[in-house]
This record gives sequence, C-alpha cells and structure tokens, in this order.
Amino acid sequence: MDLQSHVRVYNEALGVKGAKGKLIQIHSDGYYEIALEVKERLFQAYLPISGTVLLAAEPLVETESIEVDRY
Repeated sequence: MDLQSHVRVYNEALGVKGAKGKLIQIHSDGYYEIALEVKERLFQAYLPISGTVLLAAEPLVETESIEVDRY
C-alpha cells in the first residue's frame, strides 16, 4: 500500500469500522497519519499502528494464474 492510497480504516478505540480514508504518512513513532472521512468531511487523524487495521479501498486485480507441474 502506497502513501496517498485510499483505505478503509478499522480502529476499535475510536469505534471506526470500515471508514473511508486516505493514507497520508506512516510515522516511525508508531502511528498512521490519515485523512479520515466522517460524515462526508475529511479530518486529519493520527492512529496507532498497533490498534489500527488498514485495508486497501480497492481489491487487488486478479491476474491469470499459470499451473506448474511439480515432481
């Protein structure tokens, strides 16, 4: 996941379950800086990495897989 990626945010302490956001920065002090969407407005938020789950807003593009015979 790259900086400026759109994400879904889960954080129990804040009561956030799948809120829309944008990853601004990952700080070495142990927190994410996120532009978090609340009631259709963006707010700057600093969330601890240890208590926060970020999911990419868009699923990965599936690619054609190649079968490999193993002996």
